[in-house]
Amino acid sequence: MLAQIFEHSGVSVLIGLVALYFAYRVMVQKDLKGVLGKNKPEPEDKEGFSRDTGRLLLFFAAGSFLMAVLELFNPTVALVEMAVWTVVFFALWKKINDKYF
Repeated sequence: MLAQIFEHSGVSVLIGLVALYFAYRVMVQKDLKGVLGKNKPEPEDKEGFSRDTGRLLLFFAAGSFLMAVLELFNPTVALVEMAVWTVVFFALWKKINDKYF
């Protein structure tokens, strides 16, 4: 049973765990190197940027875990959900970049 669940949802769970890892690095350790580009300067309000970016990564992780659950019932709905979730994620990411840079 567990093997069958990971067969269908393993990649989504893995993506969610990676997003949680980066959220931890950004929110707790205040390590922004993982989410900033190489040539991008650090924001002036490092605390606010860490908070907002961490929340956004938690949002993406929640979407990945939701997709993992939906894949067990209807893969098409799961794919549409993640596509919409990703578009919203990138729109919010642009909003954060415009706010802090």
